[in-house]
Amino acid sequence: MQLKHSLLIDVLVILSIALVGVIAYRMQSRPDFSLPVEKTCLLHRQACTASLPGGGEIEVTIAPRPIPTVRPLKVVVALKGIDASRVEVDFAGIGMNMGYNRPELARQPDGSFAGEATLPVCVTGKMLWQATVMLETAARIVSVPFQFEAGPA
Repeated sequence: MQLKHSLLIDVLVILSIALVGVIAYRMQSRPDFSLPVEKTCLLHRQACTASLPGGGEIEVTIAPRPIPTVRPLKVVVALKGIDASRVEVDFAGIGMNMGYNRPELARQPDGSFAGEATLPVCVTGKMLWQATVMLETAARIVSVPFQFEAGPA
């Protein structure tokens, strides 16, 4: 009886380690193609668009504006000429690690992807952020980074 119990614990530990590995691999999805950071369009002022190599365009909108911290944000990614099966937006502080923050957006009836995100508060007030849109298509994963400023409302 003791041997069966010990074997069961060993199997559960091995399965847990494998599950953690699979989750870590999925969280670390690396793009097949990355566009350079779009610095001419700032998301805290307007919607921003980017043309993809090989055709297609994305438009990203974050609301409300100005973009606050510690309040729900609505994030919308509209696609033209590209079919994505999955869209995520990775939010990263520029110059300061603010933790992992990558919500997956849900497909909407109009074909866009939308979801909510919340940015953590920064003790220094306003801060520069990067929102990297990650599109997963049948052929590749493309990442498109945009910058914006956020801070206390």
